[in-house]
Amino acid sequence: MTYTRMISATVGLLALGAAFGAAPAAAADLTTVRFVYDWPSADFELIPTLVGQQKGFYEAEGLKVDVIFPPDSQTTARLLAVGQAEIGFEATTDVVFGASQGIPITSIGLYTKSNNWGLFGRPGEPLSLDNLKGKSIAIYTDSWTKAMMPFVLKAAKLTEDDVKLIIAQDSDTNLLLAGKIDIATNTENYLVPQVQETLKKDPTALVGKAAGAPDVPVWTYTASTDYLAAHGDVAKKWMRATIKATEWAVEHPDEAADMFTKAYPEGGSLAYNVSGWKLTAALMKGDTGYMMQEDKNWLPIAQALKDTDQIKDVLPASKYYTNELLK
Repeated sequence: MTYTRMISATVGLLALGAAFGAAPAAAADLTTVRFVYDWPSADFELIPTLVGQQKGFYEAEGLKVDVIFPPDSQTTARLLAVGQAEIGFEATTDVVFGASQGIPITSIGLYTKSNNWGLFGRPGEPLSLDNLKGKSIAIYTDSWTKAMMPFVLKAAKLTEDDVKLIIAQDSDTNLLLAGKIDIATNTENYLVPQVQETLKKDPTALVGKAAGAPDVPVWTYTASTDYLAAHGDVAKKWMRATIKATEWAVEHPDEAADMFTKAYPEGGSLAYNVSGWKLTAALMKGDTGYMMQEDKNWLPIAQALKDTDQIKDVLPASKYYTNELLK
């Protein structure tokens, strides 16, 4: 999805590290899992995957995980559906829209458990739903922004004609700081650290329900149903290793961010990655533990999209997610 990221020019595969105290498996003995990201380059939300590689969690499960960066933020599900990757990372709205279109993709574990997307203004500038009329608002063409903006406009009692929607091709945070737009649409973990690093101040913000948006998870791990039917055992191994890597990264945020910054130096400064990862990590566990999903995580998304005429029907929750890899 296209909340603003610190764009990295780095495109390639991450290297595996040595396993904890275990003799490394021969490369020929490892099963390759291609992990396709949701963004054309690396940013700190890739930290669990990187930790799993460099700390040997995947190798301990007999896996070699290769990271694929898609050409744009709308290709992840398509690569999974045609068998060009095994596991994906994308917005929860991608899953709901995909299900409504019959795309055989399902969520296998929630990356985060709540909605930290919203509207952001420059430090000190008033921001409320009551003063949006006439403002220039940067948006993206991804499924998440497409899904959330109708809620914002409805809550503000406005239409698209009442505001100036500017499609951001790159960083809307940069556009905001340069004074080229009035409001950025983004998530806290990406925008706030960049504003803090640049201005040493916090932006004004309307996040989640304050922006009129439903409180639903933003990111999730996905896979094609065909792949899970044929290779569920491999997918379970990937999930076990990823949960372990996530737990380690949450418990060691500074070290994890340093690891990422060294692997992807063009993905932002160490300070930015530390701040962004800590904000991200705080959203991951929830009441049910890492990855676990419930109907209440999915049905409100679908209902909200139906209520704003973005999908025709709300499908059974089983069409959106499975917890089979967590058993």
